[in-house]
Amino acid sequence: MGWRVEWPLMPDGTPYDGKNLFHLVQADKSPFDREWDVRLLIREIEEKLHTTVTDIPAIDKGSNSYGFFLQTSDRSDLVARLARGDVNMPDFDGFPADVQAAEVRFEGAVYNLLQSEPDIRASRLLYFRAPVQQADSKPNTVPLDLRGRRLFVFEKSEGVKNVWKELTPSHKLLLLDQLATSRAALFRYNPPRDFTDKFLHERLFEFRPDSLSMPVAPTREFWSHVLEAKIKATIRNEGDMIGWEGDDGIVGPRALAAKESLLRAIPYLLPPDTPEASLYRLVLEHGDFGIRNTTITTQENGEPLLTSLFDWETACIWPALLSDPLVAVSPVDLIVDEDARPSATRLPKDTTPADLETYAAWASHYITKLYHEAPGYEAAIRARKDFRYLWYALRDWRGDDPEEFFGALGEWAERRTREIGGF
Repeated sequence: MGWRVEWPLMPDGTPYDGKNLFHLVQADKSPFDREWDVRLLIREIEEKLHTTVTDIPAIDKGSNSYGFFLQTSDRSDLVARLARGDVNMPDFDGFPADVQAAEVRFEGAVYNLLQSEPDIRASRLLYFRAPVQQADSKPNTVPLDLRGRRLFVFEKSEGVKNVWKELTPSHKLLLLDQLATSRAALFRYNPPRDFTDKFLHERLFEFRPDSLSMPVAPTREFWSHVLEAKIKATIRNEGDMIGWEGDDGIVGPRALAAKESLLRAIPYLLPPDTPEASLYRLVLEHGDFGIRNTTITTQENGEPLLTSLFDWETACIWPALLSDPLVAVSPVDLIVDEDARPSATRLPKDTTPADLETYAAWASHYITKLYHEAPGYEAAIRARKDFRYLWYALRDWRGDDPEEFFGALGEWAERRTREIGGF
């Protein structure tokens, strides 16, 4: 069965167009009847929000979830995000229920936390719950109930998604200003201590240690400890498994030598903190910041207005000097290079010189506004070169050829340490 059900087909064999679901359900013609009961979703939303669903004008799907647009009789329109995968499905091979439950708790906490920060524009969360593993689920039966699927319900923000291509050049720059303002507000935001204490460790990317032996703190000492613990959790002892189980990788002599080189390099790779820059201040990172995760409406004067930022499921808590200013537009990502200068990446193969000029102008406009709105961001980026390189290398490794990958990373660490004057 895998980890999610596919998009349904209509009786004539064509893909369902995502429209008129409410009326199809009322007529007992729901395209989802083989997989799950839409009535249960309607009932749960009505019971938890004390409302009556009157229509479901549209539904779409992402890689992990369905998105429902719901209208109700007595309150604002709603958006529901329901997982496409059910932990009680036969042969389910997605993230287990306990892992998903932790992710749901974190994402729900993020939305609730940011309601008091209007400049960030996080969507307004009304209800959420984690999936539940059922001990009595039948091994060869697709569950029709929703207990095994995570669910989030939001107040629908004005506007629509994915409007970038339709905007005029001047309106794209206006929207970049608003995205920069939102991103700057997130960088300036200081998450509360109880939030960072609770979630920082579990939101570290794989491979992470089972626990941290130092209390969470916005200091160079703490992040040195985190980096050391991550290296030790990733590269254990010679002959131990490395990477994911399916990769069948083991720690060999090159990876083991790289581990020691990386650990010795840590004191030289992390820059000293300064009161002006607060390089190790804890910041909340969205993790997938871009046009595709926003809603945009059109004001009376015809200008675009950013109304919400959603999909915080990949968010994490990092030090300020690792904060990533990337914004995904279409068809590129606007970023900064290692010297904090505007740049663009993910360029299409058919990019022309004129396109390059356009992307460069977008990047310059966005980053200039971002630096203006978030003093200290540029200094944090400039200070992070080596730490960022190592951190992102560990994050982006996908388990392939550990001896080659970590051997090269260890050689880089030794070279950089010699250049800095360590050994």
